[in-house]
Amino acid sequence: MKKAVKIVSMALLLVAVTVMLVSCSSFSKIKRNFEDAGYKVVENDDEANTITAELEEGNISCTAHLFQKKGDVLTYNALVLEFKSDEDLNKALSESETLKGLVKDLQNSDLVNGNCLLVPLSLVKADEMISVFNQGK
Repeated sequence: MKKAVKIVSMALLLVAVTVMLVSCSSFSKIKRNFEDAGYKVVENDDEANTITAELEEGNISCTAHLFQKKGDVLTYNALVLEFKSDEDLNKALSESETLKGLVKDLQNSDLVNGNCLLVPLSLVKADEMISVFNQGK
């Protein structure tokens, strides 16, 4: 009987750990997609800091990640906002006027992937950025 209890306990623990890992942030996959497409992560960008500061005023915590890809003449930028959860992302989208302007149809938006939001800062490469952002979604 004790062995059966131990086996059931271990099985439940394994299920719980699996559920926790599945519900993790989708950012690591998005980051890998952008790096595979030739983008590099740039830290401490003023534009990213401005958006996160606005969200923090509304008590919404997020991390901004800026990806850059250097072209022959131009540098192309994609900003990915990583929220702690899907609920935080939805709260930010409902409260932030800046984000409301970016994402008109939240349910069908290609700019939302899990708990992350894409802000393509280069219109020339926006379609490419959206494709990379949603790869493997």
